[in-house]
Amino acid sequence: MMFNICIVFAFYLVSINGHGYLFDPVARSSAWLIDPSFKECCTYSSHMEMFCGGVGHQWNTNGGKCGICGEPYDRAIKLFEKGGAKYTGKIVKTYNQGEQIDVQVKLSANHQGHFEFRLCNVDNTPNSDATQECLDRYLLTIANTDSTRYRDVVKHGSDTITVRVQLPLDVSCHHCVFQWKYTTGNNWGRDSATNKSGPGLGRENETFMGCSDITILANIPSTTVPPIISTSTTTTTSSSTLRSAKRGSIKPTQRWPALTTQRWSVLSTERWSMLSIKYSSVPSAKQSAVLTTIISSSPTTTTTTMSMTTTHSPVRISPWSALLVAYQRGDDVIYSGIKYRCVTSHRSYAGAEPGLLTWALWRKLE
Repeated sequence: MMFNICIVFAFYLVSINGHGYLFDPVARSSAWLIDPSFKECCTYSSHMEMFCGGVGHQWNTNGGKCGICGEPYDRAIKLFEKGGAKYTGKIVKTYNQGEQIDVQVKLSANHQGHFEFRLCNVDNTPNSDATQECLDRYLLTIANTDSTRYRDVVKHGSDTITVRVQLPLDVSCHHCVFQWKYTTGNNWGRDSATNKSGPGLGRENETFMGCSDITILANIPSTTVPPIISTSTTTTTSSSTLRSAKRGSIKPTQRWPALTTQRWSVLSTERWSMLSIKYSSVPSAKQSAVLTTIISSSPTTTTTTMSMTTTHSPVRISPWSALLVAYQRGDDVIYSGIKYRCVTSHRSYAGAEPGLLTWALWRKLE
């Protein structure tokens, strides 16, 4: 009996001396370590002790519940939740929808156990913080696995542990809360299923939490404008059309200038000189016969019709998005069914939609 008490006491000592925190994306309670803007308002020397008030308080007083950022569940006003003295809501990291991200956790002592990661979109509740119920709806999977638990903590020492996590394919947000939960494996307990006792086998294990504020940019679907097809036709007519002229086909009623314009342009210089007789208006019958002979003996050419079809590449125009999209000058978007062109490079946000008030950013396309 005394031996078992000693083992429990030894694990308890390790528990109170070992700590850890969410480093990337950095937790609200630890952001002052890497971002100078947090130092004045939010320096917190106990940032590695976000363990729900301790294992005894978490389970004996609060029934296993914990604040979303690791503060005791029964603390009336939590420092790092919305409304608290050290809450800023500042976005510390931006990701893309559906991507795999590298999450880093720093441990000063390794207590085995496992990590879990959760996500909550708070865009629709700007006056409230995330809740544990919301976070539990998006329990993230470890990348390239079907598991939501990273169980290889034991393979690392007191070090920085990097875990690749899969973001949801259907979530984008201007403000999401990302949560890290570390359920340790160092507390003595009994597994009710196997009735075995040992460290980490019970339900009441020490728990560390960390929460950070992130943005997930949407993958904007593109609208494809149908290809524009233009056809041009070129027709070349040569002297072959003159072969149809038969003897006597030139009637005295035809005017000489019309013959000169439509027929003689294809004759050689030598033949033109033969015909440069000074006619006032209508050639005689003999002159008509000479013309017919010359026209009939002229070289035969063909009439060629060429059709050229040009297909312009499809133009891809995306709907405008307020989710911090980096628009560059010359980018085209559609907003409320109207096309606009970016005239000043900027990152989008709610309130900067194309229109009359944002003339410095967008120009309407006619």
